[in-house]
Amino acid sequence: MQYPDPAKPGESLAMRPTGEHGEASLQPMLIGETFAKYEIWDAMRGVDYLASLPDVDPHRIGAFGCSGGGTVTALTGALDTRIAAIGTACYITSFDALLPALGPQDAEQSTPRFISSELGFPDWIELAAPRPYAVISTYSDMFPIAGAHSTVIEARRFYSLFDPASTGTPVDNNPPSAPPTPTEPALNTDTTNRVSPQARFQWITGPGHHGALMPIMSNIVSFFMRNLEPGEDADHPNVPPGNSPRDAMALLAGIPKDAFQVTSSGQVATSFPGCATVFTLNEKHAARIVPAHRPPIALDRLRSLIRDETGADSAPGASKFDTDLLAENSGPIALPTAGGLGLEGDLAVPPTPGRHPAVLLLVPDSIHGTSPTAQASRAKFDALAAQGNAVLAVTPRPSPCGTDDMKAPLLGPFYLLSLRAYLAGRTLVGLRADDAIRAVDFLADRADVDPARISADASGHMGLVLLHAGVLDRRIQHVAVDHVLTSYRSLLDAPVPIGAPEDVIPGVLLHYDIPDLVRALGTRVTISDPLKGTDDLSQESTPLSSLTHATP
Repeated sequence: MQYPDPAKPGESLAMRPTGEHGEASLQPMLIGETFAKYEIWDAMRGVDYLASLPDVDPHRIGAFGCSGGGTVTALTGALDTRIAAIGTACYITSFDALLPALGPQDAEQSTPRFISSELGFPDWIELAAPRPYAVISTYSDMFPIAGAHSTVIEARRFYSLFDPASTGTPVDNNPPSAPPTPTEPALNTDTTNRVSPQARFQWITGPGHHGALMPIMSNIVSFFMRNLEPGEDADHPNVPPGNSPRDAMALLAGIPKDAFQVTSSGQVATSFPGCATVFTLNEKHAARIVPAHRPPIALDRLRSLIRDETGADSAPGASKFDTDLLAENSGPIALPTAGGLGLEGDLAVPPTPGRHPAVLLLVPDSIHGTSPTAQASRAKFDALAAQGNAVLAVTPRPSPCGTDDMKAPLLGPFYLLSLRAYLAGRTLVGLRADDAIRAVDFLADRADVDPARISADASGHMGLVLLHAGVLDRRIQHVAVDHVLTSYRSLLDAPVPIGAPEDVIPGVLLHYDIPDLVRALGTRVTISDPLKGTDDLSQESTPLSSLTHATP
């Protein structure tokens, strides 16, 4: 546990373990690293410990994990060649199957630019070849088994280059057909060939949902016995009876927690005050690799860095809109994007003829909502329109806001969406900056807007988007933002970041920081009520009369 809740002993401020992982991942990403680094390190230290024991054969160390443990097993097994046999359960799938379904669920599963670097799940397996490897899947897992099937097919071809037995042998002389869809525990159902249990690559499958391994436990144990205990009877493993999680839990009944607990509280963080955490380790590492002072960055260079790090790729003036859309009058509006999505918003056009000044108002949600945020956005929209401006209030992607699962309130509502973006080499900041530039294209092309008098206004996370868009698009004559993070460096100093995922750009501090954006904008920017990284960044919109802050 990295974030113990002082008000609730034994509980975390980040709630469930995946919330802890997500919270701990934010600051390493700012310096171009990932939370997976720390999990892999811990696992390798576990191998170090085992290898040091006099009663352990260091050449017969295996690794097995399920779910998040399966993730760590896949990553560590790929990188630590001391692991002689690997079993990865309820994690392996494919991004083609995962992204349209559940999507990435954890920080260590979401290395930035992984997909855009043309990497996928098979690469973790293939990096471990030719060491014995078992992919372990359940038919109703939230990590789609269809994706596991396609990954296993690819990985089997690769393993067969080292171990022909992993290909298997044809059962008969008939042309190969699609393997039947199993409903019971089965082995190697990706192929109609007969694969020997001694083959180095195995696919172990069985019925049930995520983590339901009891029905296939004998196959899992047999795999490890064959590869780590030569000479033992791997065909008849000694496994506990039962097939359900209830049966598994019954085995632990009556065992006192003291049998497994070796710290006073059950948590390292609360048993050893002042111990190292991901936060403290990352803070020390950042001090070594992030320059304390950065010379001014030339504008063209800064623009290039922004595009490289955020993934923003819209060129000012490149968008084209049809005549009917450009003639739209006051009311709701949907701006099409290059990806075929519509950005929902509202337009107010002055009733008088001629060209008028225009204001782009970036808002986190519809101005017609009942929340304080929506009401404040609507008040600003109406006030700007009353001053004679053409006003476009638009919600950047996701537009409208999505309904992704919230891992923890500390992480806010867009954490999982940010993981999807990172995998593809994009960021929410970059995607939204593209949307802002496209909205400026729309305003500049309208006959009732003076393209030389376009300004922009936003708060919180949307304000940071505008700082980036303002540097990229000189047509924005003035940028007014409030409640915006002052620097990414200050975020490194926050023991518990609050509401930060929308702002995070992987590797940003190796290249630029928010003061570089402000310096580049010069007199074109006005900032009010700035926030430090230790403040509550979840204040996501429009000027607030007061800002409450309580760092846990």
